[in-house]
Amino acid sequence: MERSITIVAVGDADSRKTELLIKYTYNKHIYEFSMPSRFENNVREIIVDYNRYNVHFIDAECDDDYEILRWEDYEKADCVVLCYSIGNRRSFERTLRKWCVEVRRTNPDVPVILVATDTELRGTGRRGCVKTEEGEDLKCALNACALVECSVEKLVGIDDVFIEAVRSTYCFKVHNRFYHSL
Repeated sequence: MERSITIVAVGDADSRKTELLIKYTYNKHIYEFSMPSRFENNVREIIVDYNRYNVHFIDAECDDDYEILRWEDYEKADCVVLCYSIGNRRSFERTLRKWCVEVRRTNPDVPVILVATDTELRGTGRRGCVKTEEGEDLKCALNACALVECSVEKLVGIDDVFIEAVRSTYCFKVHNRFYHSL
């Protein structure tokens, strides 16, 4: 049996969320991709835990002019992938102050996966990179289902992001069904 779910990616422009989605759905880098005005009609079939899922990906616009469109995206979401760049502390801080607040206001019960991109920057000696422990603390503060670190450049952890996102929708539904039956 095939299940359909919608995953919405949100975060600052420099969170690398768009590159993450393009790499995962098309196996291309952003510079090889002719970008549509809105990245929303992208569906990929994936298998997680021996189950087949038809996953619809939406890249939520980060520009404040598109706030109403983002709210519509959040309402459609079965899972939100909240992205920040390890190399950009402002991106990390806005994850809690802006993006999570916006998501929870619109869809308070949607499962959230926190995604730290640009892990390759830690090995360069670059100062000020967000540490894994800080990401774990943010995951707890957001009440996120998981923290997944990845590198779009090195192709590390990309599959894990979407496997965790799909699992969160399944676990969330099972968890809610259990508590509502009590």
